[in-house]
Amino acid sequence: MGKAERGREAPGRFEGKIALITGSSRGIGKVIALKLAAEGANVIVHYYRRKRDAMQTLEQAAALGSRAVAVKADLGDPVKIADLFGEIRDQYGRLDILVSNAATGIARPAMELTDRNFSWVMDVNARAFLLCAQQAAPLMEEGGKMVAISSLGSRLVMPVYTAVGVSKAALEALTRYLAVELAPRGISVNALAAGAVESEALNLYTADLDL
Repeated sequence: MGKAERGREAPGRFEGKIALITGSSRGIGKVIALKLAAEGANVIVHYYRRKRDAMQTLEQAAALGSRAVAVKADLGDPVKIADLFGEIRDQYGRLDILVSNAATGIARPAMELTDRNFSWVMDVNARAFLLCAQQAAPLMEEGGKMVAISSLGSRLVMPVYTAVGVSKAALEALTRYLAVELAPRGISVNALAAGAVESEALNLYTADLDL
């Protein structure tokens, strides 16, 4: 029995499902990808810059029995998003699960944000979910799941979290609209805002706080 076969002894909850997790080369996205792989999903590991990390996630998912692939895409570019889903369409012909996890941020107070700073964060953190949902929905002919990873900063104010917090608030509003619009197609859309998770991102935004 091979390593991949040993990784999962019984069928999981997501056996045979195709799942795209954006920003899954590391951090929370990686954990989600590996959990889905352990539950039987064939995961698509998305990354932008960290190819080595993505390959590591890919190997770990494959060891769990997942037919995993890694794809690179700049989620700030609508053309690259379209290309990403074209690749999914060509390889799988469908998508069952979309987890919008990828995010970027600028650790600056509101009065120090530039237009470019704000636009970049909004594009990656909020607009990308809309564009991904528009591409994913036609691939979910038999229904599916979309989950957006949000943040408590969408409702709470933190010193240098303005751009991210506002983008996450927009992400949650978008989730509500998509949930209503896509429900008749059997596609459920939800957002998740967990508490603080120890990560590189948390360190960036709390470095100057007395915690």
